[in-house]
Amino acid sequence: MLIACLCACQKKTETISTASLLKEMVDCEALAKYPEPYYETRQFSSYDRASVKKDSVSWYANCDRSQFLRVDSIDGRREFVLVDTDGPGAITRFWVTVAAYSDKGTLRFYLDNQEVPEIGGEVLGILSGHALVDAPLSASVSELTDYKQRGHNLYLPIPYAKHCKITYESPSIKEPGEFSEECFYYNINYRTYAEGTSVATFSKEDIKQNAKLLADVQRKLTVSRREIGGLQKEPMLRSVLAAGEERDMTLSGPGAVRRLDVKLHAGDFDQALRSTVLRISFDGNETVWVPVGDFFGSGNRLSPFQTFYTEVTSDSLFSCFWVMPYQKDCRIALQNVGTDEVEASLTAYTSAWKWDERSMYFGAGWTEFSHLHTRTNPDKPTTDDHFEVNFVKLTGRGVYVGDGVTLFNSLADWWGEGDEKVYVNGEEFPSHFGTGTEDYYGYAWCMHNVFSHPFIAEPDGTGSTQCGHVSNVRYRGLDAIPFSKSLTFDMEIWHWGSTVINYAPTTFWYMLPGGASNRKAEAAKASADIAKHKNDLVSNVAVAGRKVEGEYLDIRLTGGIERSQSIPAMNWSNGAQFFWAEAKEGDKASLGFKVDKGGNYRLKIAFTVAPDYGCIDLYLNNHKLKENLNLYSTGLATNVLDLGTVTLQDGSNELLIIQKKADSRSANSLLGMDYLIIQ
Repeated sequence: MLIACLCACQKKTETISTASLLKEMVDCEALAKYPEPYYETRQFSSYDRASVKKDSVSWYANCDRSQFLRVDSIDGRREFVLVDTDGPGAITRFWVTVAAYSDKGTLRFYLDNQEVPEIGGEVLGILSGHALVDAPLSASVSELTDYKQRGHNLYLPIPYAKHCKITYESPSIKEPGEFSEECFYYNINYRTYAEGTSVATFSKEDIKQNAKLLADVQRKLTVSRREIGGLQKEPMLRSVLAAGEERDMTLSGPGAVRRLDVKLHAGDFDQALRSTVLRISFDGNETVWVPVGDFFGSGNRLSPFQTFYTEVTSDSLFSCFWVMPYQKDCRIALQNVGTDEVEASLTAYTSAWKWDERSMYFGAGWTEFSHLHTRTNPDKPTTDDHFEVNFVKLTGRGVYVGDGVTLFNSLADWWGEGDEKVYVNGEEFPSHFGTGTEDYYGYAWCMHNVFSHPFIAEPDGTGSTQCGHVSNVRYRGLDAIPFSKSLTFDMEIWHWGSTVINYAPTTFWYMLPGGASNRKAEAAKASADIAKHKNDLVSNVAVAGRKVEGEYLDIRLTGGIERSQSIPAMNWSNGAQFFWAEAKEGDKASLGFKVDKGGNYRLKIAFTVAPDYGCIDLYLNNHKLKENLNLYSTGLATNVLDLGTVTLQDGSNELLIIQKKADSRSANSLLGMDYLIIQ
């Protein structure tokens, strides 16, 4: 193993302990230095064990619940094994969510082959209920979400010298992998140190003995890092950037950037966040080229949030706190690749830095997969033909320290079912195989609720299961991933619906001199118009003889919830329909579409009928087409309603649906529309 080979050249270091790891967690310099002692970071998770071969259909198998290494019988108990690994090492991050949780799940940590677990108790209490430590080291997100639907995150490090086994016991799990009763999802990151590394195994006494240190760490993780003192404030860069213009500052070394502040003002602020690019070169080598909004984690919307590494305020101050060392000089630039002028300011805060053989350059890369169809075969949208996109490929020696994703979702359905897959040093099977994009970013169950945490955040969840913008970030401290040859980070694109999205990942790393990335300057992508409405990505233009999908209409509701619904047996056009749920009598749905040339057309609409569907009035451009249209039926079917010849306007047209009192036989007032077509 590589880790054993590296052992011989390691210097003798202090013993790794709970205290040393806590100190490392809040020491931003630690990430900027190549690890000593060296360690590998890997992941145990409940990913579907059918995922074995990359080019097979089963590679995207999605039964990511209640999958375990094995089942052990201990003192008559049935314990599911989540982790079984030799030391020296440390657990660095533990994420869980549980469906249909019975409140009877027990988590146990057996360290160094203990017969009695060092840690044991109710699982959510340990991970997020503060049974071990307080927030944010023990936290569930978002606080706006029902507790049992949150992602539960434990960041308290658990070191072990010889061995670690973690088990879970629950009477509500019948068989591993089954979708019945309780479903247990987990992701656990852990370090394995080079052989011979001295590690002091965790004890519950560590919590008491390090109470003062713990309190200090918790405070440092939660306070604004703008309060950091002792830094040199460099002269501010301030300019009005015309289209295509760039302004820069150069800092003399040796030194390190410790904080960057950026402010933008523009007529189209959201667009400016994407088309104003942050560029940073260290010692003549550019390693950062990222749009401002993506670099700071807000995406192309102003979404205030605070983590240990980034902070965005409601008055549009964007700050980061990555340590960025350099030997000779550092060039920092703001470039306007857009078409409109942007007023910009940038302030750097620096400190001294002693460059040595472990010092690494900071890097950040960005790309956008724009107008990305969520199916590789759009003509067969019900096919589970999912695929992967590459976040980044790194070659050299370094440490991967985080990422974020900004996307625009054009369909009222969940976008992030896909799993992360991280390959370190050329491994054939990823040592990090996840269970879902929201799981990776620390939350759960497709939730839109915003949250901030020192290491994870969802600054904007508008487009989670609705049309709109989304930004997620995850920064790595103790769960950073070192590599000595290469690192490849891929993410599955698995949207519940067939649609088109914009999907922009940003990645962060440190590398020793000579390292390289596949992420380069992409001015054409950054200068493109951002999506602000779903019809920037999917068409609602009616052309004679061609369907306009119901889910692609410009939908505005006065009540109820918009969804895109897929039932394969229905064979709906594009595999889905516009679905209106939780509507009440009198609620209205405005469904906008366009025609290039107004005139008289024959209009047909495919409505769904079912035992729980309602009754509606239907209008076109304020003209009543149907009154008391009853969509109740004893069975589920799609009926094409021929509305005869209608007059359509040039440009925008509106179908208006008003909910009426449902048929007395109906169980609800649901509505579904597959498509409309003009002839």
